[in-house]
Amino acid sequence: MAHLLTHTLVTVTLWITGFLVLLNLVCAILFRRRRPLEILFYVAAAVLELAIFVLAFLFYLGVLTHLPYHLPPGLPFDLAEIGAAVAVGIGLFPVSFWHRTSASRLRARIAKDTQDMQQRQGTVRVRSSTPGEWMN
Repeated sequence: MAHLLTHTLVTVTLWITGFLVLLNLVCAILFRRRRPLEILFYVAAAVLELAIFVLAFLFYLGVLTHLPYHLPPGLPFDLAEIGAAVAVGIGLFPVSFWHRTSASRLRARIAKDTQDMQQRQGTVRVRSSTPGEWMN
């Protein structure tokens, strides 16, 4: 049972890390005109994610039979769970760091949206009855 769980978790980690490598590379390309430090964060995260991906892939193929880091016995989690959590954290950090919104800005946006909905009474207005105008 534990082997099946680890195998499933490694498979999920492969998909997650593959996606996050691509996400960070796409962000580095799309935001290449921003500060060089931001681009460096995206590239560094992509390289770390790629390393985790390769390690998980080698484990998945059976090339690596065990990982060199040993946990104390009796813990309710194993290295695969730690690896998956670290992979998600590393992969999402640059995007969440550079595109964060402060709580005060978020509250202001919600208040503005609430005000707009109250002024329009929360309805959707269609300007004309011809479908071509609103279907484009």
